Amino acid sequence: MEQSEFLQKIREAYLQARECAFSPTSNTDILSRGTSHSISSLTEDLFGCYCAEKVTNPNGVKILVDPPISFKETELKNKSGKKSLLLRPDIVLMKDNIINCFFDLKTDLGYKRFEFLTQAKDRNNQLNNIKEKYAVYKDGKTKIEQKVKISQDIKFIYVIISQGNIGKEKIDKIITEIKLLENVDIFVISKGEHLNSYKEISKTEINTIDFNELDKLINERLTK
Repeated sequence: MEQSEFLQKIREAYLQARECAFSPTSNTDILSRGTSHSISSLTEDLFGCYCAEKVTNPNGVKILVDPPISFKETELKNKSGKKSLLLRPDIVLMKDNIINCFFDLKTDLGYKRFEFLTQAKDRNNQLNNIKEKYAVYKDGKTKIEQKVKISQDIKFIYVIISQGNIGKEKIDKIITEIKLLENVDIFVISKGEHLNSYKEISKTEINTIDFNELDKLINERLTK
């Protein structure tokens, strides 16, 4: 899948999300949605496909979409300190049962920008605590529990689909600070108009530098 195709499919998902999921057998013109469906799950699935199509040797490779990763066999706890730590990344890349990359996909930063940097720093510290630890997840189809290990070189990657909804100066400041973190990175893969633009013709552009760097990282993680 090419970069342009990935963004175009998300654009199409936004357009489809404005429509009702089901149509009546009659009087279709009197039915319409006042809000759009969420496309977050579709974006996760699409990014999983994007990563899967890059795999040249699938032996030992596993790509998980929205998996609950539980550290119930360790001393790690959640913020309350009462339950075992549970992580739920959007995408996980794994080779030979060793997780080496988590992805968090965001359609944009929007209002999240006020707390985003703090969250990124928390993630960075969290990854230091889970390195070399064992965890489990359940396969979504079979519900069979699988045991995995977290790589010493684990990374947490934010993929921001659209730069829209936040000024360039603000997002550049956030990006600069996040890239100073040891275990966390961020890529903004489109610029110009938001992919959810209500203009008939979208003026979204590929952010080539970031998207190419993201591709390089994905390829490296899939072959580690």
